Amino acid sequence: MKNNALFIFILFTLFISGCSQKVSDYVEYSTTSSEAAKQMNSGLRYQDNVAQHLARESFQKAVDLDPEFAIAYYSLAQMHRDAVKRNAIVKKGKQFVSKANKSEKILIGNMAKDSWWGGEGGVDWSEEIERYNKLFPKEIRYINYLGNMANYDGDDKSAEAYYKQSLSIKENSDALNSLGYLYSRQGKMEEAKDAFERQINVSPDLANPYDSMGDYYLEKKDNKNAKEYFQKAVAIDSEFISSRRKIWRIDEEEAGNDISSTEWSSDSTNAVNAFMSGFWQFYNIHWSKAREEFEKAVQIDPEFAMPYLFLVFTPGDSARSVEAKKIAEGLAPTASQYERDMIEYYLYRMDNPDADLSSRISKLKTNYPYKSFVMITEAGDLYSKKEYKQAIDIYTTMWERFDFSPSLNMLGYANMQLGNMETARSAFEDYIYNNSMHPNPYDSMGEYWEKMEKYQSAYDYYMMAYTMDSTFSISKERADALEDKKTPVK
Repeated sequence: MKNNALFIFILFTLFISGCSQKVSDYVEYSTTSSEAAKQMNSGLRYQDNVAQHLARESFQKAVDLDPEFAIAYYSLAQMHRDAVKRNAIVKKGKQFVSKANKSEKILIGNMAKDSWWGGEGGVDWSEEIERYNKLFPKEIRYINYLGNMANYDGDDKSAEAYYKQSLSIKENSDALNSLGYLYSRQGKMEEAKDAFERQINVSPDLANPYDSMGDYYLEKKDNKNAKEYFQKAVAIDSEFISSRRKIWRIDEEEAGNDISSTEWSSDSTNAVNAFMSGFWQFYNIHWSKAREEFEKAVQIDPEFAMPYLFLVFTPGDSARSVEAKKIAEGLAPTASQYERDMIEYYLYRMDNPDADLSSRISKLKTNYPYKSFVMITEAGDLYSKKEYKQAIDIYTTMWERFDFSPSLNMLGYANMQLGNMETARSAFEDYIYNNSMHPNPYDSMGEYWEKMEKYQSAYDYYMMAYTMDSTFSISKERADALEDKKTPVK
């Protein structure tokens, strides 16, 4: 997996390893526990190699070994995308800042300003990374991130120079991974293969190097070797879902099945992007934002039928829904066959709310077995008929095949309906992890905790949803309803 894919998400958190007792070539930690320092370094290695769950475990061990190791708390918090849990960890870490060394206090001061740790924001992390590189010139993490920044900006020459500088200090998996993808993008396939082989030699215990070599073979159109490396990645880390998805795609393609992305009838990329953004918001239960995106799509391309279809059944404007239905019906004959079939199905369902839709769904499945929209349609029908186990199978398959986190949300609710509360909780946790910047995952977790009669936890998650997006007013209403039930503050 290309580390650069995570660059935007983690840019503002890249400094964490700079926890030094003194300004020098390398960094040192303030902890007196050598084992805690070892776990800290292990966590950073896992973090840099797309093994976030292992990084969390190592950082947790670090704070368990040294409960006053402040910077380890902040590192642990970084690995928690769940803002409720993250804020609680930061709160613990703040108690021990006074015991940190001078460099750690500087770094923690910057962290406290950043919104990821509950601050107001405004920290220029690009500038800070350059600063830390000057303070600790042989710390390879900072050199690698300078390379990633150059890579992201399209400056291949500087990026390559930074990665080679890092490797001249120490052979490391992070630089080799980025260098391999840089060469692959440039068409330097032998150089790319060499980088990925070196990466495997450096980190044979991690999944990501094997996944990256699999990507190399995919680029070479060698599915056999690609699949073997993806299987090695999964054997090492069963949670490495990107490799599992690639194996599925290879199997389907070799079976002659068409799993290509949907080609929508609109010629406007901007209109399609707006529609897909609305689709995402719709299934994340954010009606107002979904409508905004659908309206944007039809404003760009007034003859794009699918956004009108979604305007029909997105709550919030009944008059517009009636108007959109007429337009969708009028445009359907000019749309693709797939779009026509989906429009026909959903308008029929709207006009016939009590009809048995099984035969219609079966026809859609036969014609479009690999379309996620069809899978959602079938699962939703089963859920509405209280056939939760069958719905769970579909939601699980959707998540395993496609990076569509709303399926985790419905997986959670379906398990709640069956009383599988631990499984439901795990699904909602995964939903937050994979969609942490959206309010709905927190609202769903709030409903879970309310169902469990853990009212303080429910209140915290509802309020986090509302804090993230004040237009998500339902969460505030649910939180207010728990005011008299939550744990009183002593």
